[in-house]
Amino acid sequence: MEEAQKLKTLDEIKGWLIDIDGTLSIGDVLIPGSAELVQKLRTQRRHFRFVSNTTVNSRRQIAEKMCRLGINVRTNEIFTASSAAAELLRSFDGIKCYFVVAEDLFEEFDGIEISDINPDYVVIGDIGAKMNFEMMNKVFQLVMGGAELIALQKNRFFRSSRGLQIDAGAFVAALEYASDKQARIIGKPSRQFFNLAVHDIRIEAGERWLSAEFAIVGDDIESDIKGAMDAGLTGILVKTGKYNDSYSEHFGISPDFTFDSIKELANNLH
Repeated sequence: MEEAQKLKTLDEIKGWLIDIDGTLSIGDVLIPGSAELVQKLRTQRRHFRFVSNTTVNSRRQIAEKMCRLGINVRTNEIFTASSAAAELLRSFDGIKCYFVVAEDLFEEFDGIEISDINPDYVVIGDIGAKMNFEMMNKVFQLVMGGAELIALQKNRFFRSSRGLQIDAGAFVAALEYASDKQARIIGKPSRQFFNLAVHDIRIEAGERWLSAEFAIVGDDIESDIKGAMDAGLTGILVKTGKYNDSYSEHFGISPDFTFDSIKELANNLH
């Protein structure tokens, strides 16, 4: 991507990548201002995508949930770690994959051959309590047998209605340590994820906007803000969801814009 250049105002942003969990909603509750922001973007005919590292639900399910919560979302407006991984895997010919993902996610990988016998890739996401010793050891053995490990995301934790919860990244890190092999990270904060999302908007808009003219809006200083800014995008941090002062200070990242919530961001977008 092009060398980053700083924007002075929100109105200079041409393409918007909007995180969902912790930014627009927490669990089944919308964060105040979320519907207003999306409506304002639609009214102003701005180009945007909803982006998520969730590896539990498909894009169809995410769209249905957001519509139930009061935000009209179309499936093709959603860009996830799993949809990015599916796009990558379909670009390879004659491969076999073993998927360690939630049952509802298999629709994203339709058409890709599934096998646990000498697979080329093992794709790992969040399967909750099913990620036990037996499953971890099976993945370990497949990787040691030559399969490449693809991690849909490597988030450390997330916030739910029950508070902070450990995320799939901890299991990915354990597998990397045990196998002494690095996983290929597909979701945020990988540069590839942001490149693909930006490319999707550029095709829709028919414009070659600069990287800095695209922005991520998110609550995760590492996966959202640092990842996007490393890719040359503008970083907009909201202090909701998993935001934590000390955690943010640990990474030493200075977002281009910071707001207390999505509502304050919406109020500052003209």
